[in-house]
Amino acid sequence: MSAPSAADVKVDDSVFFYNGDKQKIVCKSWRAESEPRALVFLSHGYSEHCHDPCYDTLARALVGLGCYVFAHDHVGHGLSEGRRAMVKSADVYVDDILKHVDMERSRFSNKPVYLVGHSMGGLLVVMAAQRRPHDFAGLVLVAPLLGIDKDLDTFFRRTLARVVGFLLPAFPVASLDQKLLSRDPEAVRRFENDPLRYHGSVCAGWVAAIIPALETAVEQANHEELPIFIQHGTADKVCDPEASKVFFDKVASKDKTMKTYPEAYHDLLCDIEDVRQQVLKDIVDWFATRLPPEQAPPSVVGDTSVQH
Repeated sequence: MSAPSAADVKVDDSVFFYNGDKQKIVCKSWRAESEPRALVFLSHGYSEHCHDPCYDTLARALVGLGCYVFAHDHVGHGLSEGRRAMVKSADVYVDDILKHVDMERSRFSNKPVYLVGHSMGGLLVVMAAQRRPHDFAGLVLVAPLLGIDKDLDTFFRRTLARVVGFLLPAFPVASLDQKLLSRDPEAVRRFENDPLRYHGSVCAGWVAAIIPALETAVEQANHEELPIFIQHGTADKVCDPEASKVFFDKVASKDKTMKTYPEAYHDLLCDIEDVRQQVLKDIVDWFATRLPPEQAPPSVVGDTSVQH
Protein backbone atom coordinates (compact mmCIF):
# COMPACT_ATOMS: atom_id res chain seq x y z
CA MET A 1 0.00 0.00 0.00
CA SER A 2 1.43 3.39 -0.97
CA ALA A 3 1.14 6.08 1.69
CA PRO A 4 -1.35 8.86 0.90
CA SER A 5 0.03 12.33 0.33
CA ALA A 6 -0.81 15.11 2.78
CA ALA A 7 -3.50 16.30 0.38
CA ASP A 8 -5.06 12.82 0.31
CA VAL A 9 -5.58 12.67 4.08
CA LYS A 10 -9.16 13.63 4.85
CA VAL A 11 -9.50 15.48 8.17
CA ASP A 12 -12.95 15.86 9.68
CA ASP A 13 -13.55 17.96 12.79
CA SER A 14 -17.29 18.44 12.30
CA VAL A 15 -18.43 15.41 14.31
CA PHE A 16 -19.52 15.51 17.95
CA PHE A 17 -21.54 13.42 20.36
CA TYR A 18 -23.15 13.91 23.75
CA ASN A 19 -21.85 11.92 26.67
CA GLY A 20 -23.79 10.40 29.55
CA ASP A 21 -23.93 13.79 31.29
CA LYS A 22 -25.31 15.41 28.11
CA GLN A 23 -22.07 17.30 27.51
CA LYS A 24 -20.95 17.92 23.94
CA ILE A 25 -17.76 16.05 23.06
CA VAL A 26 -15.97 17.39 19.97
CA CYS A 27 -14.27 14.83 17.72
CA LYS A 28 -11.65 14.73 14.99
CA SER A 29 -10.68 12.06 12.47
CA TRP A 30 -8.05 11.43 9.82
CA ARG A 31 -8.41 8.95 6.98
CA ALA A 32 -7.49 8.07 3.42
CA GLU A 33 -10.02 7.25 0.72
CA SER A 34 -9.23 3.54 0.82
CA GLU A 35 -10.75 1.04 3.23
CA PRO A 36 -8.70 1.13 6.47
CA ARG A 37 -6.71 -1.82 7.77
CA ALA A 38 -7.42 -0.84 11.37
CA LEU A 39 -8.87 1.87 13.58
CA VAL A 40 -6.72 3.87 16.01
CA PHE A 41 -8.09 6.05 18.80
CA LEU A 42 -5.80 8.84 20.05
CA SER A 43 -6.28 9.90 23.67
CA HIS A 44 -4.71 13.24 24.61
CA GLY A 45 -3.37 14.21 28.02
CA TYR A 46 -4.39 16.50 30.86
CA SER A 47 -4.86 20.17 29.83
CA GLU A 48 -4.36 19.28 26.14
CA HIS A 49 -6.67 18.76 23.17
CA CYS A 50 -6.66 16.55 20.08
CA HIS A 51 -6.16 19.49 17.69
CA ASP A 52 -2.52 20.01 18.69
CA PRO A 53 -0.07 19.73 15.74
CA CYS A 54 1.77 16.83 17.41
CA TYR A 55 -1.36 14.67 17.21
CA ASP A 56 -1.96 15.72 13.62
CA THR A 57 1.56 14.58 12.73
CA LEU A 58 1.08 11.23 14.46
CA ALA A 59 -2.36 10.70 12.95
CA ARG A 60 -1.13 11.37 9.42
CA ALA A 61 1.75 8.94 9.89
CA LEU A 62 -0.72 6.23 10.95
CA VAL A 63 -3.02 7.03 8.04
CA GLY A 64 0.04 6.38 5.89
CA LEU A 65 0.00 2.81 7.23
CA GLY A 66 -3.63 2.40 6.25
CA CYS A 67 -5.28 3.31 9.55
CA TYR A 68 -8.40 5.31 10.24
CA VAL A 69 -7.47 7.57 13.15
CA PHE A 70 -9.97 9.28 15.42
CA ALA A 71 -9.88 11.31 18.62
CA HIS A 72 -11.88 13.70 20.74
CA ASP A 73 -11.29 16.41 23.29
CA HIS A 74 -11.93 14.86 26.69
CA VAL A 75 -14.73 16.44 28.68
CA GLY A 76 -13.54 19.73 30.17
CA HIS A 77 -10.76 20.02 27.58
CA GLY A 78 -10.30 21.82 24.27
CA LEU A 79 -13.54 22.41 22.40
CA SER A 80 -15.59 19.93 24.42
CA GLU A 81 -18.04 21.04 27.07
CA GLY A 82 -17.54 20.58 30.79
CA ARG A 83 -15.81 22.37 33.63
CA ARG A 84 -12.20 22.96 32.62
CA ALA A 85 -9.79 20.16 33.61
CA MET A 86 -12.26 18.83 36.16
CA VAL A 87 -14.04 15.50 36.34
CA LYS A 88 -16.04 13.69 39.02
CA SER A 89 -14.47 10.34 38.15
CA ALA A 90 -11.89 9.10 35.65
CA ASP A 91 -14.57 6.66 34.52
CA VAL A 92 -16.35 9.58 32.84
CA TYR A 93 -13.40 9.96 30.46
CA VAL A 94 -13.36 6.20 29.84
CA ASP A 95 -17.11 6.05 29.22
CA ASP A 96 -16.68 8.70 26.51
CA ILE A 97 -13.79 6.80 24.91
CA LEU A 98 -15.79 3.58 24.74
CA LYS A 99 -18.82 5.39 23.35
CA HIS A 100 -16.70 6.99 20.63
CA VAL A 101 -15.02 3.68 19.82
CA ASP A 102 -18.41 2.01 19.49
CA MET A 103 -19.58 4.78 17.15
CA GLU A 104 -16.62 4.31 14.83
CA ARG A 105 -16.60 0.53 15.08
CA SER A 106 -20.18 0.47 13.82
CA ARG A 107 -18.98 2.17 10.62
CA PHE A 108 -16.07 -0.22 10.02
CA SER A 109 -17.07 -3.75 10.93
CA ASN A 110 -14.45 -6.40 11.63
CA LYS A 111 -11.57 -3.92 11.83
CA PRO A 112 -9.18 -4.19 14.80
CA VAL A 113 -9.10 -1.19 17.11
CA TYR A 114 -5.88 0.07 18.69
CA LEU A 115 -5.59 2.65 21.46
CA VAL A 116 -2.85 5.28 21.70
CA GLY A 117 -2.66 7.50 24.77
CA HIS A 118 -0.36 10.25 25.96
CA SER A 119 0.06 11.14 29.64
CA MET A 120 -3.41 11.09 31.26
CA GLY A 121 -4.65 9.72 27.94
CA GLY A 122 -2.36 6.73 28.45
CA LEU A 123 -3.98 5.96 31.78
CA LEU A 124 -7.43 6.29 30.20
CA VAL A 125 -6.75 3.84 27.37
CA VAL A 126 -5.33 1.36 29.88
CA MET A 127 -8.57 1.68 31.84
CA ALA A 128 -10.63 1.24 28.66
CA ALA A 129 -8.71 -1.90 27.72
CA GLN A 130 -9.01 -3.30 31.24
CA ARG A 131 -12.74 -2.74 31.18
CA ARG A 132 -13.24 -4.34 27.74
CA PRO A 133 -10.11 -6.40 27.03
CA HIS A 134 -11.53 -8.31 24.09
CA ASP A 135 -12.47 -5.16 22.17
CA PHE A 136 -8.96 -3.99 21.37
CA ALA A 137 -5.93 -5.19 19.42
CA GLY A 138 -3.14 -3.29 21.16
CA LEU A 139 -2.01 -0.30 23.23
CA VAL A 140 0.63 2.37 22.73
CA LEU A 141 1.35 4.42 25.85
CA VAL A 142 3.39 7.61 25.41
CA ALA A 143 4.68 8.88 28.78
CA PRO A 144 1.59 7.46 30.47
CA LEU A 145 0.19 8.73 33.75
CA LEU A 146 0.74 5.57 35.78
CA GLY A 147 2.52 7.44 38.56
CA ILE A 148 3.15 11.11 39.26
CA ASP A 149 6.63 12.58 39.61
CA LYS A 150 7.63 12.47 43.26
CA ASP A 151 8.32 16.22 43.42
CA LEU A 152 4.72 16.88 42.34
CA ASP A 153 3.05 13.99 44.15
CA THR A 154 4.03 14.77 47.72
CA PHE A 155 2.26 13.10 50.63
CA PHE A 156 0.85 16.49 51.65
CA ARG A 157 -0.62 17.22 48.23
CA ARG A 158 -2.08 13.74 47.82
CA THR A 159 -3.61 13.82 51.31
CA LEU A 160 -4.94 17.33 50.74
CA ALA A 161 -6.52 16.30 47.45
CA ARG A 162 -8.18 13.25 48.98
CA VAL A 163 -9.54 15.23 51.92
CA VAL A 164 -10.83 18.33 50.14
CA GLY A 165 -11.32 16.97 46.62
CA PHE A 166 -14.99 16.17 47.04
CA LEU A 167 -15.83 19.16 49.25
CA LEU A 168 -13.81 21.82 47.43
CA PRO A 169 -13.01 20.31 44.02
CA ALA A 170 -11.68 23.59 42.61
CA PHE A 171 -9.12 23.99 45.41
CA PRO A 172 -5.67 24.35 43.75
CA VAL A 173 -3.08 21.79 44.84
CA ALA A 174 -0.37 22.21 42.18
CA SER A 175 0.62 24.11 39.08
CA LEU A 176 2.08 22.70 35.87
CA ASP A 177 5.09 24.55 34.47
CA GLN A 178 4.93 24.25 30.68
CA LYS A 179 8.74 24.23 30.58
CA LEU A 180 8.64 20.78 32.20
CA LEU A 181 6.89 19.39 29.14
CA SER A 182 9.48 19.91 26.41
CA ARG A 183 13.05 21.03 25.78
CA ASP A 184 11.93 22.67 22.53
CA PRO A 185 11.40 26.41 23.19
CA GLU A 186 9.03 26.69 20.23
CA ALA A 187 6.84 23.92 21.60
CA VAL A 188 6.77 25.56 25.04
CA ARG A 189 5.75 28.88 23.49
CA ARG A 190 3.00 27.11 21.57
CA PHE A 191 1.74 25.49 24.77
CA GLU A 192 1.79 28.80 26.66
CA ASN A 193 -0.11 30.66 23.93
CA ASP A 194 -2.61 27.96 22.98
CA PRO A 195 -6.12 29.17 23.91
CA LEU A 196 -7.49 25.61 23.79
CA ARG A 197 -5.11 24.36 26.47
CA TYR A 198 -5.96 24.64 30.15
CA HIS A 199 -3.57 27.02 31.90
CA GLY A 200 -4.98 27.01 35.43
CA SER A 201 -3.95 25.13 38.55
CA VAL A 202 -4.30 21.40 39.01
CA CYS A 203 -7.35 21.14 41.25
CA ALA A 204 -8.06 18.84 44.18
CA GLY A 205 -11.17 17.36 42.54
CA TRP A 206 -9.23 16.21 39.48
CA VAL A 207 -6.46 14.68 41.60
CA ALA A 208 -9.03 12.95 43.82
CA ALA A 209 -10.58 11.40 40.70
CA ILE A 210 -7.32 10.37 39.03
CA ILE A 211 -5.21 8.95 41.89
CA PRO A 212 -7.46 5.96 42.69
CA ALA A 213 -7.86 5.28 38.96
CA LEU A 214 -4.13 5.02 38.32
CA GLU A 215 -3.62 2.92 41.45
CA THR A 216 -6.28 0.47 40.24
CA ALA A 217 -4.87 0.41 36.71
CA VAL A 218 -1.43 -0.57 38.00
CA GLU A 219 -2.89 -3.15 40.38
CA GLN A 220 -4.72 -4.80 37.47
CA ALA A 221 -1.74 -4.75 35.09
CA ASN A 222 -1.18 -8.47 35.54
CA HIS A 223 -4.45 -9.06 33.68
CA GLU A 224 -3.29 -7.03 30.65
CA GLU A 225 -2.64 -9.45 27.77
CA LEU A 226 -2.89 -7.13 24.75
CA PRO A 227 0.18 -6.20 22.71
CA ILE A 228 1.59 -3.10 24.38
CA PHE A 229 4.31 -0.54 23.65
CA ILE A 230 5.34 1.94 26.36
CA GLN A 231 7.53 4.98 25.69
CA HIS A 232 8.94 7.24 28.39
CA GLY A 233 11.57 9.96 28.70
CA THR A 234 14.09 9.46 31.48
CA ALA A 235 13.91 13.16 32.44
CA ASP A 236 10.11 13.27 32.67
CA LYS A 237 9.23 15.49 35.66
CA VAL A 238 5.46 15.07 35.29
CA CYS A 239 4.72 11.35 34.99
CA ASP A 240 7.11 9.00 36.76
CA PRO A 241 9.07 6.79 34.31
CA GLU A 242 9.68 4.27 37.10
CA ALA A 243 5.92 3.78 37.41
CA SER A 244 5.80 2.87 33.73
CA LYS A 245 8.51 0.27 34.34
CA VAL A 246 6.57 -1.18 37.30
CA PHE A 247 3.48 -1.41 35.13
CA PHE A 248 5.47 -2.95 32.26
CA ASP A 249 6.95 -5.62 34.52
CA LYS A 250 3.49 -6.57 35.81
CA VAL A 251 1.80 -6.75 32.39
CA ALA A 252 1.00 -10.34 31.44
CA SER A 253 1.21 -9.78 27.67
CA LYS A 254 3.69 -11.89 25.73
CA ASP A 255 4.03 -9.02 23.24
CA LYS A 256 5.24 -6.10 25.30
CA THR A 257 7.97 -3.55 24.67
CA MET A 258 9.17 -0.56 26.66
CA LYS A 259 11.58 2.01 25.31
CA THR A 260 13.11 4.88 27.25
CA TYR A 261 14.53 8.04 25.70
CA PRO A 262 17.57 9.44 27.56
CA GLU A 263 17.12 13.01 28.88
CA ALA A 264 13.76 13.39 27.13
CA TYR A 265 11.07 15.43 28.86
CA HIS A 266 7.41 14.53 29.34
CA ASP A 267 5.87 15.42 25.99
CA LEU A 268 7.81 13.03 23.76
CA LEU A 269 5.85 13.97 20.64
CA CYS A 270 6.83 17.63 21.14
CA ASP A 271 10.34 17.35 22.57
CA ILE A 272 13.45 18.36 20.62
CA GLU A 273 13.43 17.23 17.00
CA ASP A 274 15.71 14.19 17.33
CA VAL A 275 13.53 12.77 20.09
CA ARG A 276 10.14 13.47 18.54
CA GLN A 277 11.25 12.03 15.20
CA GLN A 278 12.53 8.87 16.89
CA VAL A 279 9.39 8.54 19.01
CA LEU A 280 7.21 8.89 15.91
CA LYS A 281 9.31 6.36 13.99
CA ASP A 282 9.12 3.88 16.86
CA ILE A 283 5.33 4.13 16.98
CA VAL A 284 5.03 3.70 13.22
CA ASP A 285 7.42 0.73 13.26
CA TRP A 286 5.45 -0.90 16.09
CA PHE A 287 2.22 -0.60 14.15
CA ALA A 288 3.81 -1.69 10.87
CA THR A 289 4.69 -5.10 12.32
CA ARG A 290 1.31 -5.65 13.98
CA LEU A 291 -1.34 -4.27 11.66
CA PRO A 292 -3.28 -6.89 9.71
CA PRO A 293 -2.66 -7.21 5.99
CA GLU A 294 -5.34 -5.71 3.82
CA GLN A 295 -8.49 -7.84 4.01
CA ALA A 296 -6.82 -10.26 6.42
CA PRO A 297 -7.15 -10.90 10.18
CA PRO A 298 -4.59 -9.43 12.60
CA SER A 299 -1.28 -11.21 12.99
CA VAL A 300 0.07 -12.16 16.41
CA VAL A 301 3.60 -11.17 17.29
CA GLY A 302 5.37 -12.35 20.42
CA ASP A 303 8.10 -10.02 21.65
CA THR A 304 9.00 -9.09 25.21
CA SER A 305 11.81 -6.59 25.52
CA VAL A 306 12.97 -3.45 27.24
CA GLN A 307 14.94 -1.06 25.05
CA HIS A 308 17.19 1.82 26.08
